[in-house]
Amino acid sequence: MAEALAIASHTFAVCRRQYLVWRKILWPSLSTNVANPILLLFAFGFGLGAVIDAMAGLSYLAYVVPGMMAYSAMFSASFETTVGSYARFHLQKTWDAVLATPVRLVELLLGEAIWAAAKGTFAALCVLAAGILFGGVPSIPGGLLSLPFIFLAGLCFAACGQVSMAYAKSWEFFSYFFTFWVTPMFVFSGVFFEIDRFPGWIETLAWVLPMTHLIPIVRPLTTGQEVGLLAVLGHSAYIAALMGVAFALAYRKLTARMFD
Repeated sequence: MAEALAIASHTFAVCRRQYLVWRKILWPSLSTNVANPILLLFAFGFGLGAVIDAMAGLSYLAYVVPGMMAYSAMFSASFETTVGSYARFHLQKTWDAVLATPVRLVELLLGEAIWAAAKGTFAALCVLAAGILFGGVPSIPGGLLSLPFIFLAGLCFAACGQVSMAYAKSWEFFSYFFTFWVTPMFVFSGVFFEIDRFPGWIETLAWVLPMTHLIPIVRPLTTGQEVGLLAVLGHSAYIAALMGVAFALAYRKLTARMFD
């Protein structure tokens, strides 16, 4: 019991430290993690919406809003545990200072992941609010209900980012992560159109990506459509399993890199 309380306390301390720093850079952070997805939502929702009347039985704006919620969470959480974490680890040496306290590496990584997921969920909430303002959210309660699933996926996105950070030897390394992981989720996971429009092999690869499993949960909830319990559990289980594997890989690599 005491061990669990210590882990929770140290993890919370890391999250609180990140929050206190974030407050000082609030507006630049919002411009990247919130304003950018909202601008994309407006551009695609109204731009393509003027050409595409409906998608999957929904107005195109209502179709795009959940996808942009998922994208904003994915990008925010991924950026935080790649570029942000690498700056704290390599450039600012913040990790060395934190690990000089009773906080252990696993607690540091947990705190970073939870904070990244919280930032991602906040970004998704801002997109949801913009969607409501533009009239693109048929079910507001469903949109709010989707936020816990977005937080779970945010933990997964954060853990995958930590794997990339664990192997990074320079800033340029993240080009691989954003080109071959973040961008495919943006274009192949169903943000703008259904994935069955792709060739079969691309559709198969798309289902490997965690965001492809998040959007089928968020979209029905946000649009007030029926969503099966087994489907939600299946998608959530995949996201949680990938999160666990990614976190373990990141922890193992960073342990070897920092202490061996």
